[in-house]
Amino acid sequence: MRILYLEDNPLLAFHVEQMIEDLGCVSAGSLSSFSELREKFESLEFDAALVDIDLVDGPTGPQAVAWLKKRGIPAIFVTGQTQVAAKHHDISLGYIEKPISPSDFAEKMELFRTRLSTGG
Repeated sequence: MRILYLEDNPLLAFHVEQMIEDLGCVSAGSLSSFSELREKFESLEFDAALVDIDLVDGPTGPQAVAWLKKRGIPAIFVTGQTQVAAKHHDISLGYIEKPISPSDFAEKMELFRTRLSTGG
């Protein structure tokens, strides 16, 4: 399972990429904005995405998740803005609250495994 991370903080992106790898998944790298995702999408190979609410181009995380959903790619928010993430429950598989707990991270990553294994 290849996971892309949309995050505007490079240190946090590095940390989460390590967490992805520690769970036996492949980090497909990180991008810092929704516009960068749209620009590079065709050249990327990933199965699912972790997405922050606030990116370099503003609070565009929900737009990015909706855009990915239309392309059949599941996403989970990684954010301190849990109320905003909860409002977008219809487009995401859920959210991981910052600061990130390793157990919550591992639990939510299982949502990707379940979704991708059922093809839905």
